[in-house]
Amino acid sequence: MEHRVKTYLTADTILSALGFSTEENLEAVRTYRTGLGLINDTTIYDQPFIGARIDRKRLQEQIEEAGLEQYTTLEQLFILAISDVIRQSDIDPADPNCLLILSTTKGNIDCLEAEGLAEEAYLSVMAERIGNYFRMTHTPLVLSTACISGVSSLIVASRLIRSGDYKHIIVAGGDLLTRFVTTGFQSFKSVSPAVCLPYDERRDGLSLGEACAALLVTSDRSRVKETIPILLTGGGISNDANHISGPSRTGDGLHLAMEQALRESHLEAEEISFVNAHGTATPYNDEMESKAIHLSHLDHTPLNSLKPYWGHTLGASGLLETIACMYQLREGEVYSTLGYESTNVSYPLQVSAQHQAVAPMRHCLKTASGFGGSNAALVLSVAEEIEDTDGLVPAETEVVKHCLIRQGEIWVDNQLRFSADEGDDFPAFIRKAYKDLALDDRKFYKMDDLCKLGYIATAYLLEGKELSDQYQPEEIGLILSNKAASLDTDLKHQQEIDTKGDLGASPAIFVYTLPNVVMGELAIRYKIKGENTFFVSGNDPEAFLRHYASLAMQSQQMRACVVGWCELLGSAYEARFEWIERK
Repeated sequence: MEHRVKTYLTADTILSALGFSTEENLEAVRTYRTGLGLINDTTIYDQPFIGARIDRKRLQEQIEEAGLEQYTTLEQLFILAISDVIRQSDIDPADPNCLLILSTTKGNIDCLEAEGLAEEAYLSVMAERIGNYFRMTHTPLVLSTACISGVSSLIVASRLIRSGDYKHIIVAGGDLLTRFVTTGFQSFKSVSPAVCLPYDERRDGLSLGEACAALLVTSDRSRVKETIPILLTGGGISNDANHISGPSRTGDGLHLAMEQALRESHLEAEEISFVNAHGTATPYNDEMESKAIHLSHLDHTPLNSLKPYWGHTLGASGLLETIACMYQLREGEVYSTLGYESTNVSYPLQVSAQHQAVAPMRHCLKTASGFGGSNAALVLSVAEEIEDTDGLVPAETEVVKHCLIRQGEIWVDNQLRFSADEGDDFPAFIRKAYKDLALDDRKFYKMDDLCKLGYIATAYLLEGKELSDQYQPEEIGLILSNKAASLDTDLKHQQEIDTKGDLGASPAIFVYTLPNVVMGELAIRYKIKGENTFFVSGNDPEAFLRHYASLAMQSQQMRACVVGWCELLGSAYEARFEWIERK
């Protein structure tokens, strides 16, 4: 049944190098103070570098006060942030109408050791520990879709609120500045030796940071204490279908996500008051964004990147920067892009090194992009500008075909299609399956094993089907899940830096230390540009994935979706993929 609903964002908090509350963080931004500085800590990187770290002394004081010594550092940050959201909103986390969504790229990756796999390194275990602390009725959802995870988590939460599945969803994003992460980005030569300079002609790379941010997404107006309520009115998630580590050269993937967000918000480009872009300050990312913003007719709209204040905080960035957008809407001011002097992108953008007053301030567009070709965009609106909006009714869908890969066998629609020879390990089995399909894709042999598993499952699922004859690229989505995320390749990266040193990190390995990259490989192979969202769960959430796919298909006007479980760790593997179509 259709219903009317508003999706409010409220009760926010930020824990970062700039402070331990939203107000403390934003006061630093208002006074042009960065959290980035020289870090000389060989446990993170063997050479000094510019980054943003949370004050460990202040954190320890809060940990002791809350009695959280038995939790990992990231879990402690999540618990502190979520506790503040609960305090501000007075919601009951055990309420069956309440859900927790966690956004992270690497979770407790600091617990990883090349010689063994600590239980805490599983994102699903981290989520369960946090959920149990708050005695939540529902197991928390974990999203791990590279650097769009934070923005994607808010879009997912909005859809689950609009569909009536939940009334309250706490969304929290967090990642730490670790040796694992720092060595990986350094291997790509993408880290600036100074504070990052988004969109500037002097830009030469990103700055890394760590943070944890959280807020409440709710349909209950009574939970909103702010005098100027903020709504999430639209969202879009897309894929470039171009490259797993490099941005699109055309900007069309991000443009697609932006257009989806605007369409769902019932807004035109000229109604947007300002854009908060991803703005990592790498040469190619900022160039791509300028093209996407031009395609969306927003190159004359005030725009900023907040990375020079916090650095790139990975899974926290989308949440943290969205919170900053909420306050900019309320204050009528667009925060500066710190350090900006002059532009050097194809389409000049309205960037300023000074805070800018904007009136009237009504709507903001927030974007994010990441490895795997992923993009996301959402629209925030001042509540008084928006009527109640329609709820989200799931699309009517059906499972048309399914594929199961397990224990050396490949089953398609309950028929055995291929089996391994006795004694074949996974590498031998998957190579023979590839040859059985008579495929010609040299990239296959460069993929990690998780991507090979997803690639072969999809190849059997779509065998004989020419997608380009029936669908536009944006009409197809990818929604996957697993338990181990990318731990199989994470262990390889950890072993590289443990045996070869920090400078021995391999970009060819590090790029696969994100589970969503399997979707990036599939998007490239099949030219899929629609929804791409990766959930991490302790078990196969088959019913939830189908339900969420129906919501995403309705929201983004998709006609089909690859939905499935893609799990691989060591010698254990299993893929269960479905091709779902609208009825």
